[in-house]
Amino acid sequence: MLMKWIKCQVNEENKRSFSKAQERWGELRHCSGFMGQIGGWNRNDTYEAGILSVWKDLYSYQSFMQHQHDEIIGKSDQGSTYTNISVDIYEKIFNTGTKDITEFFCKGKLLRVADCSVENDKEAGFEQVQKDIWNTGMTSGMLSGAIGKRQSGRYLAASIWDNEDSHQRYADKELAALLKESEVNTGSLFELHPKWAVI
Repeated sequence: MLMKWIKCQVNEENKRSFSKAQERWGELRHCSGFMGQIGGWNRNDTYEAGILSVWKDLYSYQSFMQHQHDEIIGKSDQGSTYTNISVDIYEKIFNTGTKDITEFFCKGKLLRVADCSVENDKEAGFEQVQKDIWNTGMTSGMLSGAIGKRQSGRYLAASIWDNEDSHQRYADKELAALLKESEVNTGSLFELHPKWAVI
């Protein structure tokens, strides 16, 4: 399974246009191998949008990129609404929690994402710590999460939350200890936009 993490920088005057264009990605649900997409605005950088998309496998994703992507973005004219974009693809290596993260795409209110770099000789240890710590660290209000990996020791840790209070309790009481043990950076928190979700 693939996790696609997209970040876009959007000027104030284009935020509304960007958001409207993002709502037009519903055609994704008809693409073979597409499993779901969510996104929203960064709480600490209101000009940054984050979109998490999940695909069954690399073949499905590449087929989409070759045959449907350009048509969808062309119809929405979204390319003219942002000043910068970064796209990273990760292979999902495990879930945090008992269910797949995509099962909660329609239920979550917040998305926490941390992009981490780990030295080559520490990758196995890092992955084990993630499994041990984050699964035991699941807290009330954290619906699910996933860890993705790409080349050069880069990892993506994503978690979905059902409300602000639950996430804040977690951030205040548990996050610091978990971060110390897991070597993950603090990450960014995105307020999910319901109309951006494609399920």
